[in-house]
Amino acid sequence: GFAETLDDDYDELSGKKRREFIGKIRKNSDRLCSLVEDLLQLAELESPSQALSLEDGNLAKVAQAVAERFEEQLDQETQSIRLELAEEEQTVRFDPVKIERVIENLLDNALRYARDFSVITIRTIIDGEARQIRCEVEDDGCGIPEKDLPHLFERFYRVDKGRSRESGGTGLGLSIVKHVVELHGGSVTTRSEMNKGTIFSFSLPYRS
Repeated sequence: GFAETLDDDYDELSGKKRREFIGKIRKNSDRLCSLVEDLLQLAELESPSQALSLEDGNLAKVAQAVAERFEEQLDQETQSIRLELAEEEQTVRFDPVKIERVIENLLDNALRYARDFSVITIRTIIDGEARQIRCEVEDDGCGIPEKDLPHLFERFYRVDKGRSRESGGTGLGLSIVKHVVELHGGSVTTRSEMNKGTIFSFSLPYRS
């Protein structure tokens, strides 16, 4: 609609109005591009021929690298990312590109939807008894209603539809998280308390 108006009435629109229309076209084009990319990634993850490029890796190093990239998106005066990373004496086999995307999606989710957060904590926990390593992304934001928790990893599910539209999210990020983790033989969980915060967690098993 904005493109048609620009095309039909360009000379009649003020410069301010043109810039406003162009900005809205660009914003929605970017969102459509993100949506297509996420849908293609989901389709790839669901393909029977999908294979992981497993390597011996250090989950803490991946988490730290992702956190450093996200630092610039924070309000430096009121927000921060805290790292609580376990010392990994044993390597875990995972696909570094895909697990990096998992942590990116969880951080992005917190930045978009955890209203009024001040700290996002990324921690790794080694569970020797269960032979797995767990990664948690915790925020101290607004929390998620209990009724929504079972549905968070469903495609296009939105807790706050209006806010999700404003934020530009595709509604597929957490679905991608679940698919990637389950391909690795792990699992995802969520805990949340209203007005106290949310913890998204995923585990990766140690492989013999």
